Amino acid sequence: MPSSPAHASAPASPRRPSTAVSTALLCLLTVAFSLLPGTTGTARAAEDCTPVAMGRHTGEFTTAGQTACLELPLPQGARMAALTSRGGAGAEVEIEVVDASGTPMCGPYDLVNGGCALTGTAPFRAKVRAGDPDETGAYGVHFVRTDELQTAGCRELPAGSFADDGAAVRLETGAGVFSHCLTIPAGAHSRAELLHVRYELPDEFDEFPDYGLYLIGTDGNGPECSAQPNQQQLKTDVLVSCSFSSGTGYTVLVEGQDETRTHILNRRDVTAGAKGCSPVAATAVGAPAVPGASGANGTLRCHRVTTAATTDRLLINVRDSADSTHQLVMNDAGDVQCRLDTRSCAVAGSTGYQVVTQVPADWTVPDAYRLDAWRIATASGLAPECRRAGAVTAGFGRVTGELTEQRTAACAVLGTSTGAELYGTVEATDGGPVAEGALYSRRNGTWCALSASRRCTPGGESLLLMSLPDGTGHAAYATTLSCATAPCSSADTKGLGRFKPVTPTRLMDTRTGLGVRKGKIGPGETVTLPVKPGVTAVVMNVTATGPTTGSFISVYPDGTERTSASNLNFTAGQTIPNLVVVPVVNGKVNFYNRSGNVDLIADVAGYFTTDIDGSTYEPVTPSRLMDTRTGLGVRKGKIGPGETVTLPVKPGVTAVVMNVTATGPTTGSFISVYPDGTERTSASNLNFTAGQTIPNLVVVPVVNGKVNFYNRSGNVDLIADVAGYYTS
Repeated sequence: MPSSPAHASAPASPRRPSTAVSTALLCLLTVAFSLLPGTTGTARAAEDCTPVAMGRHTGEFTTAGQTACLELPLPQGARMAALTSRGGAGAEVEIEVVDASGTPMCGPYDLVNGGCALTGTAPFRAKVRAGDPDETGAYGVHFVRTDELQTAGCRELPAGSFADDGAAVRLETGAGVFSHCLTIPAGAHSRAELLHVRYELPDEFDEFPDYGLYLIGTDGNGPECSAQPNQQQLKTDVLVSCSFSSGTGYTVLVEGQDETRTHILNRRDVTAGAKGCSPVAATAVGAPAVPGASGANGTLRCHRVTTAATTDRLLINVRDSADSTHQLVMNDAGDVQCRLDTRSCAVAGSTGYQVVTQVPADWTVPDAYRLDAWRIATASGLAPECRRAGAVTAGFGRVTGELTEQRTAACAVLGTSTGAELYGTVEATDGGPVAEGALYSRRNGTWCALSASRRCTPGGESLLLMSLPDGTGHAAYATTLSCATAPCSSADTKGLGRFKPVTPTRLMDTRTGLGVRKGKIGPGETVTLPVKPGVTAVVMNVTATGPTTGSFISVYPDGTERTSASNLNFTAGQTIPNLVVVPVVNGKVNFYNRSGNVDLIADVAGYFTTDIDGSTYEPVTPSRLMDTRTGLGVRKGKIGPGETVTLPVKPGVTAVVMNVTATGPTTGSFISVYPDGTERTSASNLNFTAGQTIPNLVVVPVVNGKVNFYNRSGNVDLIADVAGYYTS
């Protein structure tokens, strides 16, 4: 099964491809010669071709334009490679393989990577000619059969480890040697391995280094992976990730130059069974890093990072003083998750990962590096140790902090909406190094680096992460997120942070001037209510009373543009409440009246905050908890004037969300729902007139597992249907 190289060039195109004209002329000459009286193509070819054995073959061109014919000892159906020198001493050659009738089997590309399939009629012949038609002199060819595990002349490439003394082979070229073959027996490899090629250069050389490495399985599927040096760099050090099939043996071909060169080649298991990897357990965000000692340029180190579940998402990052240490990350199956780079890597889907580190050639080698392996999300959500910042209606921050090697990161879970678009800035508050800021999207698992010129679109709930940059163990930061198109928060309360219920308390009453100026709110008028600093949203029961005409009320965050949404609709003279959950910006919320004049009352039921010790909402299938008409939950019968009934709710919850309905009242009155064991305040949840049936949503803290219902006047039946609970 082929795999993509971890850090390697794609297989080289043929260096000296045979032209279509040459192939056509060869075919025409072969056919024409076979038609001469008294001869056959097969017989004539046999007279002109020299039988050769598999392995290295040397010959000589004595005249310009000469073509050597070499008869191969291979049967029909075999696969082969033909390696030639890529420079140095001797003539550079081109090779084509034909069958007994002269039909072309394959050209230079298939021959160099071991994919030449001999599908024609034996005997097969290699036609060898100089790359330069005028060139004469000695040449060399290395023939290798690739559909069988050839051992003659091919050394075994042993399995190594990530220990410094791991097994490797040293391959020399020069003095007529330009290629090598190695074998990997069927039972001696894992599912995925990392091939590492190091190329040592002499002090002086005439040819720019050039080689090709190819892994070919005996299953006949052709080359599995390949590697070549970067032609822009003289010092070569190449890693390539290769996949292996169980029960299959492999041949490794190295085609190089007839120059004094040294290749050091090894292979290492990169699956869960990798040897020589230091164990590392994934940590909470911001935990101290794991130290590592750097080796010389090209040296590989390995860490095995483990986590509890495949649904865990980890952020893996290597830091050092010079930003030189690269990391290559594979999962337990050996699949490459992040290619060799200095950037951080987010992974999921495995309980283990092999993190291979290296300082490539020509990069500054630091004394040591540090590995961060943070668990940023699990199946139940984003990292629980990160504070819930809740609503980011118009943005988030300015947030300041300080990072050290003891607290390597700071984080916050943001209730960003699906369509949120944010810009972010990070600055150093002490003039020192600037921390790295990024938004991680829980929905699609991608990162967006914070920048004043870059728009981040997390597509839902996101994680703000501030982390130490390379080159320092300290960073004092300030970060700010700005919403490109407000609001950027989720519409539901799940995105607002954690809920803290409170005993219902009156925050605003325009009849008395509580919270705002005294007097009815006029047509098109807005009043602003200070709520509470540091909260992300407020839950209020808002009541309109004494309106002079039909109208509606919109409650919305301060500092944002009002939309067409309404929270409370009423007719002239009507008194009507409704529960409102509204984000708080600048510590305030606004109340807008469309028409006429109206008094407004607002009773707080709780707040959403960024604190992690609040409560989270757990919705349930709506079900009836109380009905005084039937005696469900409480005693049967209407609640009388000034009377209170107590409803057992559910042990262990901090608040309950109920739809409360008043029906059959004998006179106008109001209902207050409040926690058991506390003193009732003046707050109301439900206002009604005689004979009216009216519901309202109520959020009320639960104390002693119970809540109380108080009726001010007359007699009334009450119904309560639960919608969900808040729990800690």
